[in-house]
Amino acid sequence: MRRLKLLKLLSWYKELQLEKSKIQIYHARIVLEKFQKEKEILEAEYRDCMDYLEKKKSFPAHELRAWINYFEALKDFRDIAEKKIETQQKYLKELKEELLEKNREKRLMERLYEKTILKVNRENLRRFLKELDDLVLLRRGRGLD
Repeated sequence: MRRLKLLKLLSWYKELQLEKSKIQIYHARIVLEKFQKEKEILEAEYRDCMDYLEKKKSFPAHELRAWINYFEALKDFRDIAEKKIETQQKYLKELKEELLEKNREKRLMERLYEKTILKVNRENLRRFLKELDDLVLLRRGRGLD
């Protein structure tokens, strides 16, 4: 009985770990979407600025320098956003692998629990049948009819 309780507790614990992993994956996806939106915003800003520059076509030198600096900053921010996305995708992949492992562990605990239940039930049945045989022997005696 102790073993059954322990296996049931372990199975429950593995299920909680599995749920925790699912929540972590959900949050990681939200963060990934946030990073992707940031990158889209930067790319849209870059396109809008390029459209503006193509329309205007003539600039004083100081304004042109300012635009060049602004484009460099946008490029740096876009590179940072791409690195964030790449890092988050790797993290999400690791979480998915962890989820698979925890799912395997949970199924293993559940199978072990079920096998133990079957074993205990067999032992109880064997014990009951032995007691029944003993009772029949006591009632009829040990003599052969």
